[in-house]
Amino acid sequence: MPGISHVLNLAKEALLTHQSAIAVAGHNITNVNNEGYSRQTLGLSTPSATPSGIGMFGNGVRGDRVDRSYDRFMVQRLVDQESTLANLQAQNESMRIIEASFNEAPGMAMNDLLSQFWSSWQDLATNPELISSRQTVVQQANLINEQFHITSSEIARSRQDISSNIQTSIQTVNAITTQLAAINIEISSNETEFQQQNDLRDERDRLTKELAQYMDINYFEMSTGAVTILLTDGHALVENNASWDIKWQDDGIAWLSTDSNDTTVATQIGINYPLGGKIGGWLEVHDNLVEGQPENYLGRLDSLANSFIREVNQIHTQGVGLVSHADKLTSENQANRTTLLHSTVDASTALEDISDGRININGRDVGPIAGAVASEGVAMGKAYNAATAINAALSDVQAKLTTQVQGTPVNPLAVGDSLNFFIEGVEINYAFQVGDDDITGTTFATNLTAAINTAITNYNNPLLTPENIPKIKIDAVLGDGTNGGDINAIVLRNRQEGDDANIEITGIEEDPTVLPAYTMEQKIGLANGVFIADASHNTGTLSLFNHKGRIEIDAGPNDIYLTQLGLGGGNATTGGAKDDPGDGKIIFTAADNSVANSINGYDYSSTLNLDGGSFNIWIYNSDDTLALPQPVSIPTDRAYTLEDIAESINISIINASGTSSSWIQASVENEQLVLTPDSSHKFAFGGDDSNFLATAGLNTFFAGNSASTIKVTSLLPENLEHVAAGKVNEFGEIFRGNEQNALDLTNIQRMEDIKFRGASDNTLDGHYNSLVAEIGLKSQTVERDFQYNTLVTGQLTEMRDSVSGVNLDEEMANLIKFQQAYSAAAKLINISDEMLQTLLGTVAR
Repeated sequence: MPGISHVLNLAKEALLTHQSAIAVAGHNITNVNNEGYSRQTLGLSTPSATPSGIGMFGNGVRGDRVDRSYDRFMVQRLVDQESTLANLQAQNESMRIIEASFNEAPGMAMNDLLSQFWSSWQDLATNPELISSRQTVVQQANLINEQFHITSSEIARSRQDISSNIQTSIQTVNAITTQLAAINIEISSNETEFQQQNDLRDERDRLTKELAQYMDINYFEMSTGAVTILLTDGHALVENNASWDIKWQDDGIAWLSTDSNDTTVATQIGINYPLGGKIGGWLEVHDNLVEGQPENYLGRLDSLANSFIREVNQIHTQGVGLVSHADKLTSENQANRTTLLHSTVDASTALEDISDGRININGRDVGPIAGAVASEGVAMGKAYNAATAINAALSDVQAKLTTQVQGTPVNPLAVGDSLNFFIEGVEINYAFQVGDDDITGTTFATNLTAAINTAITNYNNPLLTPENIPKIKIDAVLGDGTNGGDINAIVLRNRQEGDDANIEITGIEEDPTVLPAYTMEQKIGLANGVFIADASHNTGTLSLFNHKGRIEIDAGPNDIYLTQLGLGGGNATTGGAKDDPGDGKIIFTAADNSVANSINGYDYSSTLNLDGGSFNIWIYNSDDTLALPQPVSIPTDRAYTLEDIAESINISIINASGTSSSWIQASVENEQLVLTPDSSHKFAFGGDDSNFLATAGLNTFFAGNSASTIKVTSLLPENLEHVAAGKVNEFGEIFRGNEQNALDLTNIQRMEDIKFRGASDNTLDGHYNSLVAEIGLKSQTVERDFQYNTLVTGQLTEMRDSVSGVNLDEEMANLIKFQQAYSAAAKLINISDEMLQTLLGTVAR
C-alpha cells in the first residue's frame, strides 16, 4: 500500500508540472505581439500506476512535452496567399507610376499634340509662302518630340527603379535562404521525437513566409525536421544545410549553382514559370519597359514614334520647300557598319523541323522553322523558312537570302547555232564553239558559263562601258548536283552574301524554228522571268545582319539546332566572337565580319524597295532655270552599299547631262550620303518609289527612330524655307504657293492602314489610344485584385490566429487555473508533512 512518500512524490510532480505549465503560459503571454509565434501548451501525461494489494494507485501527473498549436495546411495556404498579395502589391505600385508617365493632361496629351501638329500643316497649306507658318509646324513638332522624350525618360526611370528594387530584394532572398539553411541544421541536430524546437520552427515559418513574399515557392519537411524549399520550376533554394543564391543579370533572374569544376553556373529562371511574389510582380512590369520588345509598353510607344517618323518622312522627302538645295546636303541617317553572320543551312537535316522557341536571337524567340526537301544538295526551302521565322521574331537582326537561279541541264548545240539573251540587262551573245555538240552537254555548259561571266565583267568595266548602272554583281557557275543546280545546268547567283536582289532573264527565244529540234529555253536550260529569293531560288545560305554590332544566339544546351542552320561546331572564332563548340550559343560581333556602309545598316532598311525602284532629282541652274527638261531618275536596283547608291547618282547625272562629271556629286562620308552641287547648279527631289530618301534621311522632316531619339532634322530649324509644303510640278517648276505636300501630310492622320512594329495596322491615334487603354485597364485590374486579396489574406490570417495565435484572456484563465493547481499541490505537501510529523511523533513516544 502506498505510503506518505508516495503522497509527497505526487505533490512534488504536481508542483513541478504546474510550475512548467505556468512557464509555458508566461512564454505565450510575452510573445503575444510576436508575429508568426505559435501558441504553446504543456503536454500532460499520467505515469504508470503502482500496483498494491487493493488495486492500482496512480502516480500523479507529469509534463512530457511542449506542444505547438499549428495547422500546417492553413500555414501553407497563408504562405501562398502572401506571395500572391505581394506580387499584386508590387505590380500595383509600379503600374501607378507607369500610368502617370502617360500624361494625358489637357493640352499635353499625345492625341492633342498630334492634332495640333496636323492643324499646323493645314495652316501651312493655307499660307505656304509664310515663314511664320513653317515656324509653327516646327514648334508643334518639337512639342510632340518633347512629350515622346518625357514619356520615354519616365519609363526608363521606372525601369531603373524597378531594377533597384529587384536587386535589393534578391539580396534579401539570399540572406533568408542562408538563415533557413542554418536553422535547418539546428533543428535537425537538436530535436527528438518528444522535444521539438518550437521557437526555431516558428522562426523558420516566419522566414519562409517572408521568402514567399518575394518569390513563389514550394516547400516540404524531411524526416530529419529540415525543410526543402524549391522554386516553382524545381530549382532548389534550400536543402538541409545548403542554400543557393539568385542573381539579377541581363534584365532577368539567374539561379546560381556550382559545377564539378567548382565553376559558378548561372541558369536563367522565370522564363517558363512565373516567379511570383514581389520579384515576379516587379519583373512582369519591368518586362513591359525593357528595350527591344516591340509588344511591350515601351516597344509600342517606340513603334508609334517610329511609324510617325516614317510616314511623315516618306511624304516630306518627295516635296520641296520655297527654294531648291544650293548647298551640300548630308543625309540625316547613317548606314552603320553592319555585322554579318553567314552560314549554309545543313542539307542533310533539311527535313527536320525546329520547334517554336528553340532558338533565341538577340533576346527574341524565333518561331517554328519547318523542314523542307533539299534540292540538288542545297536546303533552299529550309533556308527560306528560317529567314522568314527569324524576321517574324522582330529582333534587331534581319535575315536575308542570296538569290540564285538554277536552270535545267543544257542540251548540245548544233554547228552554226547562236544565242542571244539578257541577264539583268547584260546582253549575252554566244556562237557555237568546238565541242558544243557533245551529247553530254558538258562542254557547252562550261563554255556558256564562261561567256556569261565574261559578258558581265565587260559590262561592269568602267573603261569599256562607263555609263552602265547599276553594276551587275552576278556569277554564273556550273551545276554539279551539290550546289543547287543539276549536273551541266547553268546556275546564276548574286555574288554578295545576303544580296536578295532579283535576277531578271529576258530575250530567250521560245520559237523552236530558231534552233531546230530544241527551243532556246531547252538548249540553255534557262527561262525568261524575274526570279526573287524565295523557297526555290536561293543559295541555301542565311545571312544575318545587325546594324548595332552584335548578334547573340541561344539555341539551348547543345548545338543540335545551330548545326541544322550551319552554325554549329564552334566555327565563329575570329575577332570578338564567342562560339564554344557544343554549348548551343554564339556571340558574333562586327569585329568578326561586317559590311561597311551597308544598305542594311539603316534603321529603316526593312522599308526599302530597291528592286525596280528609283528616285528623281531635278537639277537647276544657279539662276533657278531648269538645267535638264526632265528629272534624273536614279535607279536603286541591286544596291548593296551606300557606295552603290552614290555611284548610281553620279553616273545617272553624267548620262543625263552628257558631261564628263556629275553636276551633283554624290559621295559617302562618315556612313552618310553627301550630295554636293557645283557652283552652277541646284537640285530638288521628285518622286521616290524606292523609299531610299526617307530611309537615308535626305530631305526628311524628322530624324531618329524611337520615342527617345525623335527630333526635327538638323537642317530645318535654321532653314525653314526647306520645310517641304509643296511639290515640284511636272515641268520642274517650284511655286512658293504650292501646298500639295502639306495637304498630303495632313492626310496621314486619317490613314487607317499604318504599319506598326509588333502591332496590327491602325491609325496613329488608334495605336496610341489602345496602348493607353491597356495600361489603364491593367492598372485597374491589378488594383482591384490587390484589394480583394488583401481581404482574403486578412481572413486567412484570422483563421491561422484562431489556431496558433495567443489569446490573453485564455492565457490569464490558464494562469489562474495553473496557479490554483500549484497551490493545491503545495497544500498537499503541507498535509503530507503534517502526516509525517504525526507519524514521527508517535514513534518517538
